[in-house]
Amino acid sequence: MPDSTTQASDEEQAPAKQADTPPEFKRPPLDMRWANAPTERPPLPKDLGPEGFTLRKADVGSYGWAPDHWPYQNDTPRGAWPAPEDKRGLLAPYTIYDKHEVWAENAADLYELAIRERWAPATEITWGSIEPLAEHTEAALDQIYTSISEQQYNSNQVLMGWLGKISYGYHEVKLYLSTQVFDQARHVEAFRKRALSNGGGLGVQMPGFMHRTVYGAFKFTEFIFYTNILRASFLLGICEASDKLARSQADRELFEHTANDLRRHSAYGVDHLKYYLRAASVNRNRVNTWVARGEAMMAADLQRDTALREALILALGDTIEEGKAALKELRAAQLQKYLLTLEAASIYNHGEALVPAFQEAIESP
Repeated sequence: MPDSTTQASDEEQAPAKQADTPPEFKRPPLDMRWANAPTERPPLPKDLGPEGFTLRKADVGSYGWAPDHWPYQNDTPRGAWPAPEDKRGLLAPYTIYDKHEVWAENAADLYELAIRERWAPATEITWGSIEPLAEHTEAALDQIYTSISEQQYNSNQVLMGWLGKISYGYHEVKLYLSTQVFDQARHVEAFRKRALSNGGGLGVQMPGFMHRTVYGAFKFTEFIFYTNILRASFLLGICEASDKLARSQADRELFEHTANDLRRHSAYGVDHLKYYLRAASVNRNRVNTWVARGEAMMAADLQRDTALREALILALGDTIEEGKAALKELRAAQLQKYLLTLEAASIYNHGEALVPAFQEAIESP
């Protein structure tokens, strides 16, 4: 029989009994109450048509209702039954909860359109059609391609930062904007590849006044004005001048695909700006401030970007005089596109209120 000393020693060596699991970590009993969540039961989808089961056809009834203010600061999906307030988990990093700050009625449709029209530069551009060009022509084109790639890189990385700030209640907008992020990344890739594909190379950096303005946007709508209205109008003007700029089938395909993407970006910008302006009368004063700031910074770039200006002159005409005349026509077309985009967004007769430096940069390129 072991003595008391041996028994005490055995007890000391025995593993300590684990404490009971704290109550807050215990699993609740499985009672299947979650299966009876009082969420809406939509009808089965029928008559889908050639477009299939789109966001608009899925988000019916309560699922399609986006409130003016989203009440949840976590990742509660719109239409789901929220957890009790004390069990909703960690807060999400959202800062935008008001509909007028991001909404556009066409966001769901633009999302569907964007995923149908996506293109892959590696395989859908006829790279083999590019032939050697005179050195000055290739240098001019490469400078233009460098500029487009740089601008879209700037828009892309700032937009990615805004995406995480938009709350879950406006998922159509978040889904559409994710396609715009991909579009802009594609433009960075495609025009960079073109500049590196024909014995040339990347050109010089832009002055960057507009870049810093995009970085410095305090409000999402301000950012969208700079990128989807002002910058998109001017880039679209260049893409639509492909009949004069393109030297190969690959060039034409790049400009055509990019123009198609930019039209979607512009359509979202127009619809969002209209919604924002209708939401409150004070918003028009804010937009006017952003318009003036954007035009002033765009003017600073246009006036100081000697490399892009001279590259366009060389690429647009067979002689310097022809190139200068063609650049003046291009600037006029870009301005007209910008003014028509503003008009579509319910900013009328803006041609009479252009920032003087901006108008001068357009008229005397």
